[in-house]
Amino acid sequence: MQVFYRALGELKQKMNPAEGVIDTEEQLDVETLLDILGIDRQDLVIMVNDRKADAGDYLHDGDRVVIIPFVVGG
Repeated sequence: MQVFYRALGELKQKMNPAEGVIDTEEQLDVETLLDILGIDRQDLVIMVNDRKADAGDYLHDGDRVVIIPFVVGG
C-alpha cells in the first residue's frame, strides 16, 4: 500500500521531507501515519483525499494526506 503525504504551514519547515510516500504492507490509520512521521496530532487538521479525516480513519492504497497546522493569531 502506498500513501502520499504533504505537510503545510510551519510543519513544512519542521519535516524533512515535507512531502513523500509511505510504502507499507500493513493498513494504517491516520494516527499511525502521524506517529511514523513523528508528528504530534494535536492542533492539526488532516485531510485525506480533500476530506477532513479523524485520527482513527483508515487509509487506503493511493490516498493523499495533507497535514495542516492550526493558524492562531489576530
